Amino acid sequence: MSVWSDIILFTVDLLALFGVYLIINISLNIQRGFAGIPNFGLMFAIAGGAYITGAVATRLALVMLGMHTNLDPIFDNIPVLSKVDPLLQSQSLTSIALMIILLIIGAIFGAILGLIQLGPAIRLREDYLAITLLAFAEMINVIAVAYKPFIGGITGVQVPDVFAWSGEYRFYIATAAILVVAAISYVYAEFLGRSPLGRTMKAIRENEVAAMALGKNLVKYRAIAMVIGSAFCGMAGVLWTLYGDTVTPTYHRFYWTFLPWLMVLLGGLGNNKGALLGTLVFTVLDKLIIYYKHSLAGMLPFDVVWLDQVLLGLITAIILIYRPQGLLEEKPYVPKELEAKLKSIEKK
Repeated sequence: MSVWSDIILFTVDLLALFGVYLIINISLNIQRGFAGIPNFGLMFAIAGGAYITGAVATRLALVMLGMHTNLDPIFDNIPVLSKVDPLLQSQSLTSIALMIILLIIGAIFGAILGLIQLGPAIRLREDYLAITLLAFAEMINVIAVAYKPFIGGITGVQVPDVFAWSGEYRFYIATAAILVVAAISYVYAEFLGRSPLGRTMKAIRENEVAAMALGKNLVKYRAIAMVIGSAFCGMAGVLWTLYGDTVTPTYHRFYWTFLPWLMVLLGGLGNNKGALLGTLVFTVLDKLIIYYKHSLAGMLPFDVVWLDQVLLGLITAIILIYRPQGLLEEKPYVPKELEAKLKSIEKK
């Protein structure tokens, strides 16, 4: 029984991680795969969504529950939550409403951060734009550590448990919520890719000069892609914070920028199905490596704690050398009306 329990817990945790990364990778696919923006600053909006959750979640819960306290929700975090969590545990609808409001706040805050991030760099060429976005990503942790009223500094804060009402099924429900948001994000990205907006983004990606010659505003479409993608990243940060019940200013670009790039490259840029496949393959491999790597202690010429990063770096090199288009290559979208006309012409 314990073996099956371990397998179930492993699978639930794997699916939660898969769902969060799928939202982030869809965001990256919209920005890079559709609009051609080399966003190496994904962590800026992801961490921003997480940190804004830590900053406002407890305050918002107090308002929704009609509670008044002289304690500070950040500096007196634990005493305040000791009063908030029991009430949320008995009020499932309030908890769900709180989660939805936090997702909306995270999406709006992420979108604003995307615009801030892109503002001074929107007219730069791809290489300079990538460097600028990467630099922005490092700022958010510095702000969170230095300004303690935000999320309490380096120690971080706990947030209200919006899934406490589900009792022993807490992590199952939390994972299901993450997967629902991930599914909605995926469906939206599929719709966007087939829409005139998405096709215009791809045209700009393929040839900026030709697109501008046809009257397409490069700045406008870059900004739209960044706003949509950053909003998704903000929601991913919110969900990951609510899943773990806590947030600290320790977001690292390896996990929240490099790994999403690796997953999207693995699956295939500009292809939502590729992003889905790359995320699934990567998260399963990563979890299995982390789970079993300690059994190789003493057998490797280096410390096993670095095994996952070494293998992931090797996978990246193999992908770039032998399969740069990813596992699923992007296929051009042809509207049904045009496809029918082309078939009729071929028959003639």
